[in-house]
Amino acid sequence: MSSDSQLRAPDEVILIRGAPFNRHCRIDVQDGFDPPRFVLSGTASFLPYVPELLSRARQLWLSPRRGLKPLPMRRLPVINYLADADIYEVALRKADLIVQQLRKPAFNAPAAVLRTGRDEVAKGLSGVEGVCMPRTIRTPAPHPEALGRTIAVEGLNFPLLIRPVGAHGGDDMIKVDRPEDLQAAKIRFGNELVYVTEFVDFADADGLYRKHRVVVVGDQIFLRHVIIGESWLLHASRRTQNTEAEEQAALAAFAEQTAPAIRSSVMAVAEALSLDYFGIDCSLRPDGSLLVFEANACMNVLHNDAPSPSMWEEPIAAIVAALRELLANPGRWRGQPAAAA
Repeated sequence: MSSDSQLRAPDEVILIRGAPFNRHCRIDVQDGFDPPRFVLSGTASFLPYVPELLSRARQLWLSPRRGLKPLPMRRLPVINYLADADIYEVALRKADLIVQQLRKPAFNAPAAVLRTGRDEVAKGLSGVEGVCMPRTIRTPAPHPEALGRTIAVEGLNFPLLIRPVGAHGGDDMIKVDRPEDLQAAKIRFGNELVYVTEFVDFADADGLYRKHRVVVVGDQIFLRHVIIGESWLLHASRRTQNTEAEEQAALAAFAEQTAPAIRSSVMAVAEALSLDYFGIDCSLRPDGSLLVFEANACMNVLHNDAPSPSMWEEPIAAIVAALRELLANPGRWRGQPAAAA
């Protein structure tokens, strides 16, 4: 065990949380005597799985209102729990000011998370060897004609994937095959911004599609799952039947076979994004490269609603153990204060 891993966890940290720009949250009520709880989307989502962190955390809540009033606080390491660059933009900018003032290590530093919009990630990874992420733009879409003009000016190639900014999990995402299809496309035209991404067909030789979720924790990489399906739009509910054995074999072989082959590419992504804990949804191509669909800190990694025992319990346990160790060692976080002039 390295000397870094033997460092004692800081007695106290600042845990930055906040409200999304639309102020929306979900109220979760269960039958019984426990009180309701509110659930905010777009977070790093690990707190329920490392509850001991709360015993030493001073929770700092930031609103979506612009402007930051003076907040007296001790100079402590900062753990940023805000993970979606789109729905927490205002709170993340406030959090970045706080981190700059404190000059202490920051886990998933707010400035880094601010750069994880889909368009920014695509730009940031454009020169990374062994990694391909399709071109993506972030643009208003008041009506089909305006969106079509923007697509033409940007020189994007059809087919295109179009989704509202801040949406995840394929929600409201559509595929538009030709320019003339924009008019009839079921896009929520109006005041909302959208992401427009060039579609890359990633079907494998057998005609099936495979989406890997690779998780980065510091300098360690894990495979959370592989979703195998007949459609390019892959979710857990769309797994093709009888693919469990292949997924289980991929999970078992990852540490010794797959991880060494892709490690340099994955670590290059981590350095480009400067994040400590995040996920990469990708397709592992036959030439060994990664076709990246998205990479950010707000992926659902630790939740597992499959009945026990399941193939995902072991990788999740390994991710949680690595995350606990990393959270306890601020000196290993990528967000380190700049050296004094």
